[in-house]
Order: sequence, then structure tokens, then C-alpha cells
Amino acid sequence: MSAFIQYQLISFVRSLKFIPPFIAFFVWVFILYAYKNVPILSSYGASSIAMYLIMTWITMSIFTLDEESEKHILISHLKRKVSYLFGKWLTILVVMLPLLLFAIFFPIITESFKGNMSLMLYAYAFYSHLVFMTFGILVGTLFSATKLATKKYAWLSAVLIIVISLSAKSIIEISLFFKWILWVFPPVFKVIGYMEGEDQVLINIPVILDSVFVVIYIIIGTVILISLFMKKER
Repeated sequence: MSAFIQYQLISFVRSLKFIPPFIAFFVWVFILYAYKNVPILSSYGASSIAMYLIMTWITMSIFTLDEESEKHILISHLKRKVSYLFGKWLTILVVMLPLLLFAIFFPIITESFKGNMSLMLYAYAFYSHLVFMTFGILVGTLFSATKLATKKYAWLSAVLIIVISLSAKSIIEISLFFKWILWVFPPVFKVIGYMEGEDQVLINIPVILDSVFVVIYIIIGTVILISLFMKKER
């Protein structure tokens, strides 16, 4: 598996597909912290949303690195089809790491925040970025590693999913009917909703329940994607 991940990383770098999403993310963060004394949680919320978009982009780029014939050769070397999927995800996690560290520590190094970091703020910052990264990986995988990848408007569909999930709160306010439809979309506001207002995170029942819901959503989404991938590769 390590050889496969190394091969994917080399292919990703040589393809130069990493340049647009990396530049877009760095520019977003630089602009976000162009001014000093910015609030902590809402700023991390903005960079988490950026991470959601960028990880969807990177995921779709990495899954489209291999031609169909090359993919079958790689799967034969890996012995199991699901190992190909896991290998891709592990590659994405490696690519994700420098972006995560940059998003968390850049404003701290540049002293951009108006308040002081605490252990709880660190924990929730990592949590929010990791969750939004995972949402991006799930959306990107859905439209690049399943039968939906063959559709003409895969990229447009991925963007539509992101836009709807980010605007879900406003859509529900229009009519509660949409609440029973939008649960299939990534529960963005189960995370971002606690990053508005004052720079403090309280561990209470609503936070715990929403966090559990997010984890369950990610687990179910992962299982469904594995199933869809295996059906595509039959």
C-alpha cells in the first residue's frame, strides 16, 4: 500500500493538478488574515469552508489521475479492488496534512487573532477542519469514483452539493419541508453553527449530539461509497 500511495503522490505532483487548489487555498487564508485582531472561531469557520471546497477539488483530481487501463493494472497489483479506494483516500490524507497545519497555525504564527487560544479552541479548530475535509472527500469520491463519475456534469454536481449543504440553514428557514430532504447532504451547520459569535466552545448536550450525528453521517457515507465503488468496478 505504501508503494501505491507513493506512486499516487508522484503522479499528482507531476500532473501539476495540485497547483490550482493549493494556490486557491493559500490565497483564501492570506486574505482571511490580511487584517489583525480577527475573531478566532469564525475565522477558523471560514477556513474550514475553504477546506471543504478544496478537498472536494483535490479528491476529484486524485481519483482522475489514472486512465481506466492503468487503474485495472493497479487494482491487480493491490489484489483487492477496495484497496485501490483506500489507497486513494490515504493519498488524499497525506496531501491534506500540510493544508490542515497551515490553516490552523498560520494565524497563530502571524498573531492575527484578537484573543488567546485555549485547548478547547484548538480541539474544535482541528475538529471542524477535519470534518469539513472529510465532507469534501466524501463528495469528491461520490462524483469521481462511482458511476456518477461517468456523468457529463460530475464537477457541476459536486459544486451543487456543496452549495446546497452550505445554504441548508437558509433553505430550511424558507420551509420546514426541506428539512426532511436536506438530511442527505453533509451536515455543515452541525459544525459551523457553533463557530459563530463569541470565541468559546461549550461542551453541552447539543454539541455532543450534533458531533455524534456528524460522525454517524461520515461512517454511513463511507460505507455507502465503498458499496458504490465496488458496484462500479464489477
